[in-house]
Amino acid sequence: MKRNFVTSFFFGNLKRWFLLISLLAGYASPGLGQVHGEVRVHTRAVLHPIDPKIYGQFIEHFGRVIHQGLWAELLLNRKFYPVDPERSQVADPWRPESDLSHVSYVIDRNMSLDGVSSQRVTLFGDSRAWRGISQSGFDVLGGKEYVAYAWIKAEPADQEISFRLETIKGELAAHAEATMLAGDWQKYEVRLKADRDLHPAVFRIAFNMPGMKWIGAASLMPADNVDGLRRDVLELLKPMAPPIMRWPGGGYSDTYDWRKAIGPRDRRPPQAILPFGQPYGFDHGIDPDDFGTDEFLRFCQLIGAEPYITANFGMGTPEMAAAWVEYCNGSADSKWGAVRAANGHPKPYGVKYWSVGNEIYGHPFESGNTNAEGYATYYIPFARAMRAVDPSLKITAIWEFANPKWGETVTKRAWGQIDFFSVHHYYPGPTWNPGLINRPLETYLAVVANPSFAEDVFRKIVSLADKSTEGRKQIMIALDEWNEWDWDYPPPVVSSRSWVNQVVDYLNKSALEFNHTQRDGLFSARMLHVMMRLGDRIQIGARSFTVNGLGAIRTNSTQAFVTASGKMMELYRQHSGDTLLKVETDAPAFDVPEEGWTKIPYLDAAATRSPDGRKLFLHLLNLHPTEAMEVRIHLEGGRAETRGDVWQIAPRDFLSRNDFAVTNVEIEHQVAEGLATDFVRSLPPHSATILEINLR
Repeated sequence: MKRNFVTSFFFGNLKRWFLLISLLAGYASPGLGQVHGEVRVHTRAVLHPIDPKIYGQFIEHFGRVIHQGLWAELLLNRKFYPVDPERSQVADPWRPESDLSHVSYVIDRNMSLDGVSSQRVTLFGDSRAWRGISQSGFDVLGGKEYVAYAWIKAEPADQEISFRLETIKGELAAHAEATMLAGDWQKYEVRLKADRDLHPAVFRIAFNMPGMKWIGAASLMPADNVDGLRRDVLELLKPMAPPIMRWPGGGYSDTYDWRKAIGPRDRRPPQAILPFGQPYGFDHGIDPDDFGTDEFLRFCQLIGAEPYITANFGMGTPEMAAAWVEYCNGSADSKWGAVRAANGHPKPYGVKYWSVGNEIYGHPFESGNTNAEGYATYYIPFARAMRAVDPSLKITAIWEFANPKWGETVTKRAWGQIDFFSVHHYYPGPTWNPGLINRPLETYLAVVANPSFAEDVFRKIVSLADKSTEGRKQIMIALDEWNEWDWDYPPPVVSSRSWVNQVVDYLNKSALEFNHTQRDGLFSARMLHVMMRLGDRIQIGARSFTVNGLGAIRTNSTQAFVTASGKMMELYRQHSGDTLLKVETDAPAFDVPEEGWTKIPYLDAAATRSPDGRKLFLHLLNLHPTEAMEVRIHLEGGRAETRGDVWQIAPRDFLSRNDFAVTNVEIEHQVAEGLATDFVRSLPPHSATILEINLR
């Protein structure tokens, strides 16, 4: 079972737990004024524009981000990929009947809908009982309509197929039958509405007449899905309104064959999710290819996001990347544009932002990993082939966050073909200081301090990139993966399994099911401040992930909620300007000796302005874990109306998190009175506050 920080801390160090409670209890009376800060905003000192794409997000085929997250499909291995750990001849996680006296099974590689395999079910004998295959592991809501279907080929035909929702004890909650027809594959679709909530549900496909039946693909989705996407997730995502969305990875992009995931969805052949898929891990590491290029671009249209696609460098070719550009952007009379048109999309999508590969420096976990010289050598023909199809593209190359030599080498060789550098930053890393494990107060300080370290690195990257281009070109930064991870796990140890497999397990364990806290939300807010301050060079941000994993939204099969970090993204997306103003701050500071970081101010402030210049957004983060902060605010060069708005996230403690049944981290609104060119505001501990001030 996953250990979160609260649980580990409580059982690992009881004395520290009571100390933390006593500190938090000491804050029960607000306005103690034990910490003071000062902010001076120069309302007419414009520094640079802020690109709204810094509020972007990232989805990849990892864990439950897309499948069992964004995508509405409830079934795993719905195309019966030949994975059979129990040697039952039933594709896992489907299950055979417990009584095998009148039924047999084969994972049939010679008969398929998708070119890979199907599930053959053979009935014999005189029994007319319903027999077939079933799957569980998800819930169904009573009274809610679900769409079920299966592609069947039967010999002989004119038999009945039954779709059934049952309890785990076999009690029938909904069913519908259809008559199978003669001939080739036929799709049979029904609507099911259970007469009760099923926790968990069992979905069964069954037959009652002798003969062979091949099931090529099956599906079970809520009927209110939006083009295959979860309606509840789309609704929760609207307030975050990410302006740009990155896909398909991540590590998967360097093995991903986009050509397998276009065309009729049920006939697309599955492909392995590498490098993070495990033989018997999540969905067996198999992508059913239901969510491909057209589905991703439809998703972007629905939420109003610009698409940002990562081309396959690791196992791909320049020709394969160029063909993808043509599929997305080519005219309907081009080779791949005609394929897109035949798939129902005659109008070009016009995808502007592309990157070539993902963390290709990652040895040994990234497919096709190489050094900087090798990457630069092959990046150039990739970029040229893609631009030959569409010269308007903005193309991103890789820069390793922790290795400046990598970026310098790539820049010197390929700068003419580079528009952005892809930079990734996560904290803590897999080698983080063990002195922080199971110490939540110290971990909190390290987590909220880390963006200061990251900002220094980003500034060095900008300086090195400019030096490497020798003034010939200014290359922008796409911070297209960033977040805070839970690494509260023992590191890999030497065993009979390979080191890379242990690392993959470690990554999966730490990132698959991490529900963020207010601490992690403050990390997100600080990273947004960093991107604001570097807004003249960081023009794209993509937070990992949109759903589940480290997600802004978390789901189970029937519910969804916004995490603490998701609330922070919503706060900043809704209440920020598009121009950065000069700000000066003065506040007490803290150290993180475990990481060697010193003099991190407890107050992080940024000021942005609306496009018309009439509204000031003052972003204030009190990072102190236990004390309120009285902040004196000076507005230089402008006059404020006395009445404004306050938007704030300030839960009771920094380990507060939301869940399916409770909301502990929420955006609260207040009317601010008594605003002037010089005023005092009290900020709760571990809080994010945005003052909206109307300027005269």
